[in-house]
Amino acid sequence: MRVGLRAKFVLSLLGTTLVWLVVLVMGWRSATQAMDDVLMQNELASREQGRASLADRGVQLAAFLAETLTNPVYYTDLLTVREVARSALDQPDVDYVLVYDHQGRLIHDGSRDIPRFGQVMDDALAPAVIGADAPIVQWGEQQIDASAPIEIGDLRLGGVRVGLSLARTEGALAVEKAGARERFRVAFSGPAHMLGLGFLVLLLWLALAGWLVARGLVRPIRRLAAQAQEIERGRFERHISSHRGDELGELIRAFGRMSEAVRRHHHDIRKLAYHDSLTGLPNRLMLRELLDEAIAEFRGSGMGLALLFVDMDDFKRINDTLGHDAGDEVLVEFANRLKHTLVTPDLPVQPVIARLGGDEFVAVVTGIDARRKSEYAATALLDSLKQPFLIGGRSLLVGASIGITVFPDDAHTSKLLLKHGDLAMYQAKQRGKNCYRFFAGHLTEAAEERLGLEHDLREALEQGRLDVAYQPIHALKDGVLVGAEALLRWTDDRRGSVPPSIFVPVAEACGLIDALGEWVLDRACRDAAHWQAQRPGLSVAVNLSGRQLQRADLGRRISAILDKHQLAPQLLHLELTESSLLHDEQLAFEALGKLRETGVRVWLDDFGTGFSGLSHLRRARVDGVKIDRSFITDILSDPEDLALASAIIAMAHSLGMQVIAEGVEVEAQYQLLRERGCDQAQGFWMSVAVSPERLVQQPSRLGNRS
Repeated sequence: MRVGLRAKFVLSLLGTTLVWLVVLVMGWRSATQAMDDVLMQNELASREQGRASLADRGVQLAAFLAETLTNPVYYTDLLTVREVARSALDQPDVDYVLVYDHQGRLIHDGSRDIPRFGQVMDDALAPAVIGADAPIVQWGEQQIDASAPIEIGDLRLGGVRVGLSLARTEGALAVEKAGARERFRVAFSGPAHMLGLGFLVLLLWLALAGWLVARGLVRPIRRLAAQAQEIERGRFERHISSHRGDELGELIRAFGRMSEAVRRHHHDIRKLAYHDSLTGLPNRLMLRELLDEAIAEFRGSGMGLALLFVDMDDFKRINDTLGHDAGDEVLVEFANRLKHTLVTPDLPVQPVIARLGGDEFVAVVTGIDARRKSEYAATALLDSLKQPFLIGGRSLLVGASIGITVFPDDAHTSKLLLKHGDLAMYQAKQRGKNCYRFFAGHLTEAAEERLGLEHDLREALEQGRLDVAYQPIHALKDGVLVGAEALLRWTDDRRGSVPPSIFVPVAEACGLIDALGEWVLDRACRDAAHWQAQRPGLSVAVNLSGRQLQRADLGRRISAILDKHQLAPQLLHLELTESSLLHDEQLAFEALGKLRETGVRVWLDDFGTGFSGLSHLRRARVDGVKIDRSFITDILSDPEDLALASAIIAMAHSLGMQVIAEGVEVEAQYQLLRERGCDQAQGFWMSVAVSPERLVQQPSRLGNRS
């Protein structure tokens, strides 16, 4: 049978239509499958990215809290622990913060009353974190639990757990998924209707329409899927765009905007995690990473690295006297001066400058001659600090103590470099501040001894194992016992009797001097109140540290102690050193005025050693001065010492002040000082320091001491 052209055309048309239908169906199924794949991959990528970001944030937050809580946990400073925990709990997605000790017992949960204080954590996630010595991330049903250990050196104090809610991540994912599905639906509806209409209107265009569908839908969707996979891997370099005006073009552009938003969010998270919010400098976390990278790069290459550990001198005094806002201004200005001094355009490799926290900064210089460069940098920085800071109309001189340690000579890890830099910095503090010192091996042993001494001193204060002895003070004209100076004593079970010259500098360095001073003040007022029944009018003298003098509430605290023990204010004599007045004379003299308003007597201790003159003595408005023992020791044989002591007595009397001589050890000194008009004296010739009970048993008047 012969088939005509018409039949062939019809058959060709039918065959073409059938083939196109098959192609169209296959293309549609391929596009639908690709859409589902994109949605699934996009959902998986978003969920993984969201959870990974949440986990990173949890680890960073836990590490940050662990660093911040090291000293408060070590010193059992629950108030500071609560403040740090509350600052984290104020973040909307933080469900809980748990601070625990090395046995897993709860120290703080950020609440006011800590209902589970001291109880061992017993939730399902607790066993893994209690003994962990590294950060851990665990997934719960409602939260991600991130934990980090709290350590000082090799000593593990405990840890901190942070619970971040998954609800916000899952909610954002659901909204994103619904939006993407809706955009896909809208994107597919237009082309589908067009294809259906085109198939009914003109069969000849079906093949072309199928080709257009395959090219116009499947290919862009596959590009979107590939981009979603790149985002899942944390790569944001590739960017897809489209000039199409249809829904698919809108979807591509929306996907591009979403990718850019995720990239910015990722960048912001890294910036928050790796930079100090006040100064904008890299923080401790970023510094550790940069140090690790540099050490890995320089190891075995002959290149060196020097770390300058910079600690501002007496920064707490600025905070206490001018307030924390002024303190923040000083920190920002100090950071700027660090950058302007150390970062110069002529250097081939610029130093890294970071803020560790508080008033601690670090600068890292590199090169073959890193040691020489670090010494030059330290000298330049100290020279720049000779220019005062202008803060709130005040001119402030701020010094710095710098510890320098070098890789690979001193340490091979970032952790040890920071530790050795800290030790060298402390050595600079011990050598008078505002200087630099290089790390030496013996500093490690000294630091361990200092840390142990600090721990034992804090424990002795908390457990009441300190004591106060009293050295009698006698009037020279008639030998009458008029008062006694309170002297802090510490007898340790292992060390024996520890001299104040050893433990007082440690107390000042670790911030314990305020607590010690207030404890001695309270004990001395209590004992003096007890004396009054047997020795009415017997006064007590207490040394006041420069840091105590800077406290704005010092007068209120002293009045409260006097009221507590019912001691008359004039029976409390507070002794200040000349050096404590010379840091900031204006503030010191204002503080002296407030002290005198309480009714107590104020004496200038160790007078003659601080280069004070008549003008300083007149402005200080004190009740009396104590001649330093260095002028009394050779007063019998050295005419200059006798002349100086006589001049001090005359100068003080001319201003209406009394004079006490310290260190009187022989009767001849006693008699000579009496002849020169000195009012009172204390020393071994009259009596060594005794207990409060023995003091009231002493004779009321000196007898024959020869």
